Amino acid sequence: MLEIRKDEATTSQGIVNVLPCRVHHTGSIEPSSAYWNPTADENETRTAYLRGRKLQGKTASLPANYRGVVLQRKDDEPNPAEQPDVMIVGEDGEDESSPRIGTMHTVTEFDKMVVWSHDALADASSDPYLRGVEEWLQVANSIHSYSTEDGDKAK
Repeated sequence: MLEIRKDEATTSQGIVNVLPCRVHHTGSIEPSSAYWNPTADENETRTAYLRGRKLQGKTASLPANYRGVVLQRKDDEPNPAEQPDVMIVGEDGEDESSPRIGTMHTVTEFDKMVVWSHDALADASSDPYLRGVEEWLQVANSIHSYSTEDGDKAK
């Protein structure tokens, strides 16, 4: 089971950057401005250079009534009062311990994301990230809508 918690101290609004690269580093990179300093022109086209490679970014906004969150897993000490009344019985009939509840904490929320590509703007028809977001939003709309008696769709 997984629980998502919004920390009271985390109310920041961020912009997610989807980069066409893999970074093999998990630590701090302070100051980040030495490595990442994107600029925007009058058409809201963003340009940045990462390790000498030119990147161009396109800003994609999430639709109204949607919000994005960046989550980080933290291993909290389990509180016995929070444990569900679940018992798992193994194949041999022996009782096993109940599953531990995992906790994800909200790092930031966002309503925009910048999708970067090499030397050209990302296109919604060919970029897998933009296309994936659009497809998942369509799936979410289908899952969370229902037909009314008069044939209209409602949420």
